[in-house]
Amino acid sequence: MLAGSMTAAPPVPPSSPVRDLLAFLPRQDRHKPKCTPVRPSKVSRKRAYVLIGVHVLIGLHIWHWLATGSSLTPVEPSEAKQTLEEGRINAGFVLFLCLIASTLVFGRFFCGWACHVVALQDLAAWALGKLGLKPRPLRSRLLVFAPFVVAIHMFVWPSIRHWFGQPPLPASNWEWHMTTNELWASFPGPLMGVLTFVVVGFLIVWWLGAKGFCTHGCPYGAFFALADRLAPVRIKVTDACDACGHCTSVCTSNVRVHEEVAKHGQIVDPGCMKCLDCVSVCPKQALYVGFALPKPFAVSQQRIQARSDFTWLEELVVAVLAFVAAELTFRGAWFGEGVPLLMAVGLGVITAVLALLWWRLLRRREVTFQHTPLRRNGKLTGAGLGAFVVLSAWLLFTAQTFVAQRYKASTIAQVLAARGDASPSQLAAALASADRAHAWDAMDDPMVGEMRGLLLRRTGRHAEAEASLLSSWQAQGHLQLVESSLCLASYCMDRARQNFDLAETLVRSVLRHHPQNVPATQMLEALQSRKK
Repeated sequence: MLAGSMTAAPPVPPSSPVRDLLAFLPRQDRHKPKCTPVRPSKVSRKRAYVLIGVHVLIGLHIWHWLATGSSLTPVEPSEAKQTLEEGRINAGFVLFLCLIASTLVFGRFFCGWACHVVALQDLAAWALGKLGLKPRPLRSRLLVFAPFVVAIHMFVWPSIRHWFGQPPLPASNWEWHMTTNELWASFPGPLMGVLTFVVVGFLIVWWLGAKGFCTHGCPYGAFFALADRLAPVRIKVTDACDACGHCTSVCTSNVRVHEEVAKHGQIVDPGCMKCLDCVSVCPKQALYVGFALPKPFAVSQQRIQARSDFTWLEELVVAVLAFVAAELTFRGAWFGEGVPLLMAVGLGVITAVLALLWWRLLRRREVTFQHTPLRRNGKLTGAGLGAFVVLSAWLLFTAQTFVAQRYKASTIAQVLAARGDASPSQLAAALASADRAHAWDAMDDPMVGEMRGLLLRRTGRHAEAEASLLSSWQAQGHLQLVESSLCLASYCMDRARQNFDLAETLVRSVLRHHPQNVPATQMLEALQSRKK
């Protein structure tokens, strides 16, 4: 709905009386290729086949795990966290090191030719193109650092926090951990998986441009971007180039190719993913892949100040909103599964940009989002009115989620503080916080339900405690806390409401992850003796 009428309203031509550059979000791109029509890329189909092959391999990996019960650990860079924190060398860590090493030489070929998220974004861009939509890329001077912030948050900060709590294992004590029985343990559930694909693969491309997630959120891309700046293999240019701009027109990485090669003799933008579409469509065959002295400190043409879509004040506001929305609002929210980090980052960036769009709709006389006029001569268009209603509803929902998440965080803190010999007043305060979190959450959060159940048990309200714990178990098919699993199991073992099967399921789930847990072991022995 936000941009549903894009095809009906063409971009405002240069002769339009609208001169305010900030009337357009993103800004209008005046680039027009010269000379003959731009021919189709000869490599895009080959790249699509390679990306399909990558997904076939992913499918085979999952099939092998389902068929045998054990397989190679996830071949995903995010798994490097386990190696850094626990000293367990897995396939994801090995892959990440290999990819960084290859990028130091060849540049970001992996991103363009083998990344499953890039494949998803390319598919979204292709589908939007079939609908007549070609979103312009959003360019920001601060949001471009979001991948680096996420990378630090994801890889560096947990390691530092872990090291302060427990000295790191020396490299000599690291151990190989290349197979697993729980391939999907670190990935989101089906609902959040689908929603992640929608957010980072479709919405962010539709509203923020091709490769929108790579530019504004991918933590792995932060490492690859740094390595790419030092890579000697680059896309270069010969004297045959006549600056026709065909290369820039087909670049899905949003690189100003014709400007970069004219100024530097090579592409210096670390966002270049070596898709090679630009090389393929050059009518003079002036672009080629070759060796060149890197220019790691050169500023890419899409990052110059003249192309930013925001004023500096807007940049600061959008950056703060993106952080608050991603980390303090969306992450861990909704449906019990909890919004995963990458989806939260995508939602955070989108929400920050849309909040600015909402503000401009209130304050500016002329507003165009992507190719859709939303406000003209101080009046909302039909699309603008619809966008304003949708944006207002989304921002209200975001605010409600923020409050619910803050209450949830407060409850967790108070529950942790109330462990052990807590006073009645501490328990009452923690329970009141849990009740507020439960009341504010639009959809009951199973984690909040677990904590309420534990607190209700400690205050002697056993019937309510059992109901709260059982509701959380039914919502997600398991309980997240060891204490809540054992608590519900003890209720199920009570003679007045015997449910030995559920009790055994709960106890065995605890022992699966904590085989040395003494209370769980004792409860399992008691269950087995009762069954006899």
